[in-house]
Amino acid sequence: MLHLVHPTPGAHADSPAHERAGIEAIRLAALEQYEILDTAPEPAFDRITALAADLFSTPVAILGFIGAEQVFFKSRHGLAATQADRGDDPAVPVMMSWLRAEFTNGFHASVPLHDPDGYELGTLCVIDRRSRQIDEQQMRRLRALGSVVTDLLAMRLAARRALTQAKITSSEVDHRAMNSLQFVASLLQLQSQVSASPDVTQQLRAAANRVLSVARVHRTFSTQEAAGRVPIAAHLRTLCEELSTSVGSEIRLEGADEVDVPKEQVLPIGLIVNELATNARKHAGDPITITFHRLAEGAYELCVLDEGPGLPAGFDVTATGGPGLGMKVVNALVAQLQGKLTAHPNPVGRGSCFKVIFPVA
Repeated sequence: MLHLVHPTPGAHADSPAHERAGIEAIRLAALEQYEILDTAPEPAFDRITALAADLFSTPVAILGFIGAEQVFFKSRHGLAATQADRGDDPAVPVMMSWLRAEFTNGFHASVPLHDPDGYELGTLCVIDRRSRQIDEQQMRRLRALGSVVTDLLAMRLAARRALTQAKITSSEVDHRAMNSLQFVASLLQLQSQVSASPDVTQQLRAAANRVLSVARVHRTFSTQEAAGRVPIAAHLRTLCEELSTSVGSEIRLEGADEVDVPKEQVLPIGLIVNELATNARKHAGDPITITFHRLAEGAYELCVLDEGPGLPAGFDVTATGGPGLGMKVVNALVAQLQGKLTAHPNPVGRGSCFKVIFPVA
């Protein structure tokens, strides 16, 4: 039986037990950062074990990673087992006892897999149930396949670290963007206080509120961690709570379907709710109700309802003329969703209902 062994840095059979324990803890920490233990099979690693078995004409090939108590088989070719108990004797390869028990009088050849600091992460081995010999050229091939494995691990780790850094950078950008929006809103509020014209003062305050609404929606949106989609009911619930506090009015979410919507739709949805709810607070007072449903025909329905005096005679929700900047903003946001905006009397009583229907992206 042939077995190729490279010792772990600093780990020797005659080292004191506490020294070996310390080195083992460092080795396990080095392995843990790759997040490879107890993970599902992956085609890239399965191709390596299949190639190793083919090159050596052996029925079995294993790619294992050495945990605290077991060797986890990330990939195995020609074998049903998924792990093996590891030995405790530092002078004996970790899989030796298991190999002797499972493949009596057989053959195996293996190469260790090391991280850049030299700590042994695992092993790549080929196994036969009969005794045989291999030459140095074959061992070079097995070592080359082992290097492919460690290269794959290095690339996975680099990609994970890059993603983590990207998330940190994105969070910092979001934070700075929200701070900048709040700063602009503060400047507009200050300017409104020194204006001599009531109309200008009103317009500046309205502009400040719109900037704050963008910051509010952006903050709620940016806290969602779903990959590509956001649970809309939770998002709208948080938005309504913050908006209620901001405008000093009762804005409630009722009967919202628990569905996930694409992130690119969340921002315009939130801004539409903000604009329509703010308008309802101005013209109708409390309470204001928000609903959100998924329709059977593959569309979403968003409604903002109030219990005020109702829509004025001749009101046109799509009119582009007149001084109503708020409705122009809403229409632009609805167009961004490729939807349709309509206005009707509140179906459950007095007041009005603004409804947006837009397709599921």
